[in-house]
Amino acid sequence: MLLLAAIAWGTLSGGLRQIPESRTLGQRVETGVQLACGVLSVLSLLTCFWWRRTRSATLTAWTVSLVTTAFLSSLVWGPPALLVGLGLAALTLLVARAIIWLLRTGLGA
Repeated sequence: MLLLAAIAWGTLSGGLRQIPESRTLGQRVETGVQLACGVLSVLSLLTCFWWRRTRSATLTAWTVSLVTTAFLSSLVWGPPALLVGLGLAALTLLVARAIIWLLRTGLGA
């Protein structure tokens, strides 16, 4: 749960800082997805205690937003690097799956 809370804080605070710096459409889209990831991180934490029926859908949406944020960030902030973006997306997917496994087995409590 602490990892999910840290991701929530990082994505929300980082996304809010990026808003004034977002100049291109890609940067604005990535910032929006990053902010959505932060909100979904908070919602995922809440589904550990309430709204348990929505937990699976919330964690799936969170995973998609986290992977998308990691992928897009390498493309729109700095020189585009497709292979780096794909590598980050793959690594982020593994981390997200590990966090979900910890939450589901109770080790994240």
